[in-house]
Amino acid sequence: MKNLILLCSLFFGLTAHAGFFYKDLEFLSMENFSVSRENGNIHVGFDYVIKNLNWYGISIKPSSLKLTIADVDCGWVQIEKSIKIKRKSKAGYPFVLIGDGSKFVKSGFSSIWFLLTGSGVDFNIKGKLKAEISIFAKKWPLDYTYTMNFEEFLSLF
Repeated sequence: MKNLILLCSLFFGLTAHAGFFYKDLEFLSMENFSVSRENGNIHVGFDYVIKNLNWYGISIKPSSLKLTIADVDCGWVQIEKSIKIKRKSKAGYPFVLIGDGSKFVKSGFSSIWFLLTGSGVDFNIKGKLKAEISIFAKKWPLDYTYTMNFEEFLSLF
């Protein structure tokens, strides 16, 4: 019984200072875009530069995120494979978002307009990433907008 009380008090004491034990991931930039079409779905690949200030590694689990390209809703996209983030690091990690191809066609026409006006194409990813640290699970809020210039957009094709 004493061990159970000691364990509970230790757990509650540690959660009071949880900021000491974990820090949120910092999503810094997107690089190396690629787009492919498979079985009616669009696969958008990119390297996401993530900074992990924690002393332990984090595993990002399959998640659903809302994708908006050039102010056009492309619907929900999936991250299908787990991604392991190294401890105390800043590195690029490959992400592949898989979504419905018909919604991407609408955003393609809108993207061309934004490129012609010179403002660039905004890729916005919003949602909650499911992450796991050993046996503990956490959802990290993600709302990141990347503005793609004309040269980057042409490199997709």
